Amino acid sequence: MKHLHLTRVLACSLALVLLLGCTACGKKTADDTGDTVGQKDTQTTVELDGKFTLNYSASAGMNPYKTQNSDNLAVCGLVYETLTELTDSFEAEPGLFTEWSSDGGETWTFTVNTDRTFHDGHQLNAQDAAYTIQTAAASPLYSGRLSAVKDVKDNDDGTVTVTLSRANTQFPALLNIPVIENNAADSTCPSGTGLYMFASDHQSLTVYSGHPDADKAPIDAIYLMECKSVEEIVSAFDDGQLDLALSDPSSGTDLSFSSLNDQRQYATTNLQYVGFNTNSSFFMTARYRQPFNYVIDRTFAVALLHDCAVATALPVHPASTLYDNALNESLAYDLDKAKKLFDDLKIVDYDGDGEREYIPDGQSPLDISLSLIVYADSTTKVSMANKIAADLTSIGIPVKVRELSWDNYQDALKGGKYDMYYGEVALPADFDLSALLKAGGSLNYGGITTGTYADVINAYLAASDADRAAACRTMLQTISDTAPIVPVCFEKHCLYVHRGAVGGFAPTKYNIFRNITDWKINNA
Repeated sequence: MKHLHLTRVLACSLALVLLLGCTACGKKTADDTGDTVGQKDTQTTVELDGKFTLNYSASAGMNPYKTQNSDNLAVCGLVYETLTELTDSFEAEPGLFTEWSSDGGETWTFTVNTDRTFHDGHQLNAQDAAYTIQTAAASPLYSGRLSAVKDVKDNDDGTVTVTLSRANTQFPALLNIPVIENNAADSTCPSGTGLYMFASDHQSLTVYSGHPDADKAPIDAIYLMECKSVEEIVSAFDDGQLDLALSDPSSGTDLSFSSLNDQRQYATTNLQYVGFNTNSSFFMTARYRQPFNYVIDRTFAVALLHDCAVATALPVHPASTLYDNALNESLAYDLDKAKKLFDDLKIVDYDGDGEREYIPDGQSPLDISLSLIVYADSTTKVSMANKIAADLTSIGIPVKVRELSWDNYQDALKGGKYDMYYGEVALPADFDLSALLKAGGSLNYGGITTGTYADVINAYLAASDADRAAACRTMLQTISDTAPIVPVCFEKHCLYVHRGAVGGFAPTKYNIFRNITDWKINNA
């Protein structure tokens, strides 16, 4: 699986270390409820080995700002706590920052919980928190979301002041970043403040007695085991040697477990969408793009992902309190509506050949011949691209799908050698679309130059609590009216444990082990 926001190295790392179980994600549940789902009873029961064991990579290291191994990053969720945490609706709540304030969203003051200690006994202070933000802002994993950080200062009163280059009243939602000690960024395994700490051999985790919830830990020790291939991970899970596995259903790899297991789906901000080359002769006209909102069969996309996704016509997650259900419903898949909109735009079949033509200002009718590029190794994305092309062709807009290798796909995006592309992006928790829609944005493959999107995005980010919903609605309406992108769905990822071995788990994209003190682990 490849994400447009990732480096090639990270994309390959994800493909290697996640359990890629598309068919294992097929049991239907209500969207984003997080209900545990059991697999079919044709599978076998696992004999547990008396340990609770997780997969990791010894060579990839356990520095949360340097490792690109997703299993190691998951383990880090037990060892490192974050400055803020996120609710299921992507809103900030206190972590190691206990409170915060801002006057207008450009300058923020955060209070550090200085009662907490690191595993080496060092007392958490404002200098550690400030250093953590600076480290995150310079790291490949977090630099995108923290690109507006202009200055970070630790204060003698136990607070941290952060100055942004632009107002963002949702900035605390971006600070769910792992806290490390001052000057520890280059350590292979920095000390953390979490409920668990690394044993001296770094092959297991033990409860940190200095943690305020130490007496609530669900198990005294968590063991680490290294599996170097997807096949090894699947085998170890089925044999009961590994007790937890993660899956990205959109990856396209079809591997199922032979053992009985319980599954929990969790929401991500990974958005699949269709983007347009605004420099192409057809799509440079915004009103020509707008009908494409109605040619996306989002229910089909969710089915392709075996219900491990939630359909959306908007680039804000449906779990967010800012989601505009009425606007989303008004943009539902409707080929008849798309045909009428094309007719109203005078994009019709002028020559009787069964295909529509369009008339640029002052010119004669021109044929329409569009290309839609997609990453070839993602079977679900290819299938969705072909569905879109077939639907458009059926209403007189001929589209040819070009399935490209990852390198050729990126080259085509960067070179503007396409009309449409099927893409995926991991959005930040504030749903800031600047990278996609602002001129000069790092993911602005469509060649957008208008400042309209920057204006509505900045107004949304700067809006007060009372005005945020209205500002978000304006932003979403502007995007749907002019369609620089057309959203398809937000992916869900999946966590698997052995049937009946773990209860009470509620993973999130940001911390698989959230609410670990509520877990009930039966490893016997």
